[in-house]
Amino acid sequence: MNPISRQRNTARSVLLSLLCLGPLLSGCSIAMAMHGHQEPNFDAFEVGSTRKQVEIQLGTPVETKSIEDGTQEDTYRFEMGNSPNAARATLYFYYDLATLGLAEPIFSLIEVFQGRTEESRITYDTDDRVVGIHGYTPPPPTPILKEAMEAQEQYKKKPSVATSE
Repeated sequence: MNPISRQRNTARSVLLSLLCLGPLLSGCSIAMAMHGHQEPNFDAFEVGSTRKQVEIQLGTPVETKSIEDGTQEDTYRFEMGNSPNAARATLYFYYDLATLGLAEPIFSLIEVFQGRTEESRITYDTDDRVVGIHGYTPPPPTPILKEAMEAQEQYKKKPSVATSE
């Protein structure tokens, strides 16, 4: 067999492998987009809240330290920026159809690097009430986001107009 036909056979084999593996790999990014981790709601607790209110949002602590004055500091780790997202999964599905699954490795890599791990330390008094929150706290909403949220609230409060004839 001459070198040119060997190259053609290799190219055909690679193309055939990609066409066979593409559909098999399809769906990984879709599943990953649908099964992210819900972000904690930092508005659900504040100084004075109970330990239970904090743990509903942040989960169980990864580390607990007792402090000399009787207080306790718990460290919580959680993921931000990787909430389940049906719209992203749908987009991946349609792109997989359009590219016969060849774009799937790229989408899977995007999903692997989606989100980041954050950490907060919560200090509790002897009655298991929050006395301090340290570490990650979400940034305040931008003025544009505040305006959009206020507009949505006004739309929700607007009574529906019924016409009777």
